[in-house]
Amino acid sequence: MTWKENMERLISFDVVIAGGGTSGSALAGLLAGEHGLKVCLIEAGPDYGSLESGDWPPELLNAATIPDDSHAWGYSGVAHPSQSKPTSFDRARVIGGCSSHNGCIALLGHYRDYDHWVNVGNPGWAFGSVRPSYLRAMERLRVRQPDDEEITPFQAIFLNGAIQSGIPHVEDLNHSGEPRAVAAAPVNIADGVRWNAALAYLTEEVRNSGRLMILDNTMVDRILFRNKRPTGVVIHRDGAEQTIKCPRVVVSAGAYGSPGILERSGIGDPAILNSLHIELIHELSGVGESLTDHPAVTLRYRGSDELNQEMSALRASGWCPDEQVLAKAVSSQCEDAFDLHIYAVSGFDEDAGTWEYSIYVSSVFPTSRGSVHIASPDPADPPVIDHGFLSNPDEHDLAVLLDGVRQARRIMQPAIDAGLLVEEQSPGADVDTADKLRAFIENNVGIYYHPASSCRMGPSTSETSVVDSLGRVHGLHDLRVCDTSIFPVLMRANTNLPAVMVAEHLAPSIAAGR
Repeated sequence: MTWKENMERLISFDVVIAGGGTSGSALAGLLAGEHGLKVCLIEAGPDYGSLESGDWPPELLNAATIPDDSHAWGYSGVAHPSQSKPTSFDRARVIGGCSSHNGCIALLGHYRDYDHWVNVGNPGWAFGSVRPSYLRAMERLRVRQPDDEEITPFQAIFLNGAIQSGIPHVEDLNHSGEPRAVAAAPVNIADGVRWNAALAYLTEEVRNSGRLMILDNTMVDRILFRNKRPTGVVIHRDGAEQTIKCPRVVVSAGAYGSPGILERSGIGDPAILNSLHIELIHELSGVGESLTDHPAVTLRYRGSDELNQEMSALRASGWCPDEQVLAKAVSSQCEDAFDLHIYAVSGFDEDAGTWEYSIYVSSVFPTSRGSVHIASPDPADPPVIDHGFLSNPDEHDLAVLLDGVRQARRIMQPAIDAGLLVEEQSPGADVDTADKLRAFIENNVGIYYHPASSCRMGPSTSETSVVDSLGRVHGLHDLRVCDTSIFPVLMRANTNLPAVMVAEHLAPSIAAGR
């Protein structure tokens, strides 16, 4: 049956979801499966069906490694003015979004992150309110806590070094009351499979219910309106432009994609829309603003022959994950909880036949903000992304990363002293003063792949707000946003699990039309 025949069979949809990434897949499964709505889910990348279909590429299912760029959007942009080359800001173009393409770390952040959301005008988002949504998401995603015995030799080096540096070793990073803690991070991995949001929510039962239609390899162009209400969604599929009629739309294209759909629909800053000859439907200056990610820098090490041999032996056994252990740490700028993630990543270069070992340092409570806006009315054109890293005038984020690099070096020094690591290749031992470290950070700062807050949730009185506490776009009817772009402040966590939580949290009110 063709997609057009399917459309005729369903006659009409209760809701169209524009974007089949992590949040969109979860939301579609909930609305069609638990709430009985007729849902059209539109995804720009391929849909590989349920796990039982057997169509999923092995590299997307294998949780031990990060896949290549075969399912990437190809985004890039400005990380810092001192850098001469664009930085990759890639996101996954596939059903399930980045949950199909990431390191599977499943963290909640800190309870104060969510309580702060309430304090800035978003009732219903305190940690006690979102905790049930998190628990449901964790069950669906099969989140589990790895044992220390499961970690690789390199991850063990990092864990032991962190403990020696004074960071408390805890059982579960999601249940730790400590502001500083280190452990193998909780993961959404089931029997070695990256258990993404599509596998978790778009099950065979939901797919066969007759209430869900998935249009994959389909680009969402814009939303059509009459009297401030959606009447349809314009899509590009199979080289043709089509319109899907619908009374309600949820935009779920992520922090880079959701602002673009709104702007192409005539919702945003009049100056930006006018410059692109897009008719203004509704003025909302916050669209595309306040873009946030956790700025990060990477330290690289050369391993000893002993470590390389141990890692190769483990890899030959069939299970040698790239990411596992993570430390929550505190900088001199921290006022509560923690403000640093320090974590270890290994990788085997197939072409060179060599192991690569890295320590990532990220400021997880940054104050710098950026922006993302469309470059043209053509949905195929990539957006203009400027994260604005280290742009805060008080240099808060730079100071946090400076402290983080010093702490990472303390963590890894015992391994160098013991001969398990040969040397720090980057930035290198000669980068040993504040000025040299500052230059290193500015020249190498990049993303932690957690973009958020470009369609911020908040009261209508705030110039930076785009949606209210139920995800409803201010000033319009039956149009919502449901993904990481609505986070008013980015939580101190990887956004993998929070992106599913937001779908769980908003699904009941979306289904009820509230």
